[in-house]
Amino acid sequence: MPLVGTQKYDIAVILVGMNAREYVRGCLDSLASARWGDLTHEVVYVDNASTDGSVEMVEAAFPAVRILSNSTNIGFCKAANQGARAADSRYYMFVNDDTVAIEDAIAKLARFMDAVPDAGAVGSRLLYADGSEQWSARRFPTVLSALFGRRSVLHRLFPDAPPVRRYLYKAELAGSAPFEVEWVSAAGVMFRREMFRAVAGFAEDYYYWHEILISDRLRARGWKTYLHPESRVIHFEGKGSGPRPYRVQRFHILDFHRGAYRCYCEHYGLGLISPRRWLVGAALGARALGLLVTSWVSSHFSGWSRASQRAAG
Repeated sequence: MPLVGTQKYDIAVILVGMNAREYVRGCLDSLASARWGDLTHEVVYVDNASTDGSVEMVEAAFPAVRILSNSTNIGFCKAANQGARAADSRYYMFVNDDTVAIEDAIAKLARFMDAVPDAGAVGSRLLYADGSEQWSARRFPTVLSALFGRRSVLHRLFPDAPPVRRYLYKAELAGSAPFEVEWVSAAGVMFRREMFRAVAGFAEDYYYWHEILISDRLRARGWKTYLHPESRVIHFEGKGSGPRPYRVQRFHILDFHRGAYRCYCEHYGLGLISPRRWLVGAALGARALGLLVTSWVSSHFSGWSRASQRAAG
C-alpha cells in the first residue's frame, strides 16, 4: 500500500512506559518480529521517568526506536499525545507497554483502515497470556454492566447472561469479521492521524475513561470505532508501570470513579441539577469507598503476613 499524503511511514507504534523494563522489552521484541508486509512503520517509546533502566535498555537493544524521556510521570494521555506529535505516519497505533503483538496484528488494522473510510479507530482483540478473552470491545457502561462487568462476580457466575453478552459484544467476537463498537481499550488501538488530531487526541485531564471519550468525540464528527477480531494482542493487564502498593491503588480507585462520573455526565449531557447526575455520583462514591476499604485491608494484611514470615524466619 503506497503512502498517502506527506507522512514518511504508514504506521507509528506508540507505547508509554514507566518502570516496566522487561515488559517493554517483550513488547518491542514482538514489534521487531511482527509481520508488516509492504507497510512501513516507526516505533516511538515515551518513558514517564522510569528508574529501572528502561530507557537505557531501549537505547541499547532497540537503536531504531525513537525515545522521548520525561523527567516526571506525566500520565498516559499526555505521554501518548506527546508520542503522536513526534510521529510521522498515516496511522497511530497505541499499545500498552505490557503487550505482545501477534504476527501481523497491527498490519491487519492498517489494511482495515485503508479499506473502510469511515473508520476513525479500530482496536485489536486483547487476550490474556493463556489465550482467554479480555473483552476489549465494550458498550457504554450502564447500571447493568456495572453489575455484570467483565471482572464482576456476576459475570463469573453468569457469563452468558444477556446483559453480559450485549455489553461485551460476545456474539460479535465469536465471528472473524470486524464490527462497529461503542469503544475499545487503548491497550491496542489504531487511529487515523487526521482524526486523532481533529479531536485533540486523548483527553489529558483524564487517566481512566479516555477511551470512551475519544470514541464519543470521533462519533460526534461522523467517524466510527471498530474492533478487529483477527488482530490479536496479548495483554499482561496491570503488569506495566511498576508495582501497585496501597497508595498507588488508592490513586487508581479514586481516579477511576471520578473519571467515570465525569465521563457519564458528558456522555449523556447531564446538567448540574439533573437527579440522575447526583444518583450516579452517590452510587460511584459508595462503590469507590468499598473498594478503598477492601484494598486497604488486603494490602495491610499482606504486609502483616510478610512481616510475620520474616519474624518467624
